Amino acid sequence: MRSTSSRYGAGARLFHWLTVMLVLVAYVLSSGDGYSLYSASADGLRRIHETLGVLVFSVVVLRLVWRLIDSAPAKQPMPRWMTLIAQLVHFVLYVFLIAIPTTAVLGTWLEGIPVTLPGFDIAPQITKAHGLGHLMMEIHATLGNAILWVAGVHTAAALFHYFYLRDEVFQSMIPGA
Repeated sequence: MRSTSSRYGAGARLFHWLTVMLVLVAYVLSSGDGYSLYSASADGLRRIHETLGVLVFSVVVLRLVWRLIDSAPAKQPMPRWMTLIAQLVHFVLYVFLIAIPTTAVLGTWLEGIPVTLPGFDIAPQITKAHGLGHLMMEIHATLGNAILWVAGVHTAAALFHYFYLRDEVFQSMIPGA
């Protein structure tokens, strides 16, 4: 379960790939404008999307706790600029992974709409403010699109390490390598 000096352990890999899958599925299920999810015909889809968002947030919190317990593999030798960009991209991904579900919940509640999960709803816990709710939902949608771009850069960098640099960065996170 724990990381070694050369690769991430099963725990870190599980959190990583679970996050990837949850984000991708949540994104695919969110197609269309933000308000179409609030139509009666989209109730089941909305519940799944919102559940995935709560799961993303939960997995990220667990992942951060796991990171406190389990150390990362030793850093691969690379130029300082690459290390700084990698750290920046990871930081931005974590910010997005926390901000996206947070803005969704705030936006939903500010619109006076409950967060809907399978089997129950969580009523708004703050006072309704339509303009601010709309802004939060716009931020949520923008961040949802932006995370795919940043994740794409992250993926491209991993593939660059594998195919061009031929170091162990990519293999340290893939299952079974």
